[in-house]
Amino acid sequence: MRRSQISLGPLTINNTRSARVSLTAAAALLLALLALAAYGGAQVIAGDDSPGVSSGTSPRSPRTASSAPSAPSPSGGASGPVVRDAASAEKILPGPGSLPDGWAFASGSPQKDTCRNGRVGTEKDGTLHYICKGSLLDLTAWYAPGAAAGFDKVHMEVVTYSSHDAAAQGYLGQRAEEANNPSGGVTEERLPSYCENSAFFSAVYPGILDGVDRGEARSVVHCGTVMFSIYVMNEHGSSVDLDTLSALSHTVATRAQQTLNGETPTAAFGRSST
Repeated sequence: MRRSQISLGPLTINNTRSARVSLTAAAALLLALLALAAYGGAQVIAGDDSPGVSSGTSPRSPRTASSAPSAPSPSGGASGPVVRDAASAEKILPGPGSLPDGWAFASGSPQKDTCRNGRVGTEKDGTLHYICKGSLLDLTAWYAPGAAAGFDKVHMEVVTYSSHDAAAQGYLGQRAEEANNPSGGVTEERLPSYCENSAFFSAVYPGILDGVDRGEARSVVHCGTVMFSIYVMNEHGSSVDLDTLSALSHTVATRAQQTLNGETPTAAFGRSST
């Protein structure tokens, strides 16, 4: 610098206060541009290895789908507890110690069946629900309820499934099968709901040959990965005891839930339960 001028190579600037301020600002801006250019070049060469950050992903979100699964939801697609052991599934069916005096298993009951893959429930709009898809065990039992009951025969079926969704589909299929019985004359009854889903139906079948009308009522209940149905039949009249059907369904629903919880079923029908 000379006394009255500032020389930058071929450039000569008057050495005044305003010129020095402008020169200082220009130098600072130039240094900032050089630093920014150097940083950007380093990022292009090295890339960004910061964990949890990628294109289109916020730092708070996982980059892949391998994060820990959420807790199972009883109404979602999670499997939940599954009953694979036939002996455990059989305990869902109330035995002699869980039934009123006079009740007994009919000969050959309970027994293990095979849920037929061709069993399909059809809604009125044509929607199909496969009853046996994903099923694991199919157990059935006939009961002789005794003279004091308001019906003559009782039949129960318990089907266990590999997942909650499979059981839900099985329930929809069984429900549609009962509601849309080809024989007609089916009435859906309004009774207390049990477990996640339940439905109740009644029907009267006219005695064409002997003149004796016969009454029948059915329940279908979905509990977790278990679906069961109960039929009660009155061979000597058109009326059936819906309150008894509801109470019996409640007992089986409780026993199913106890089994899914890993407990020994203790719920009893017509007796005090613990």
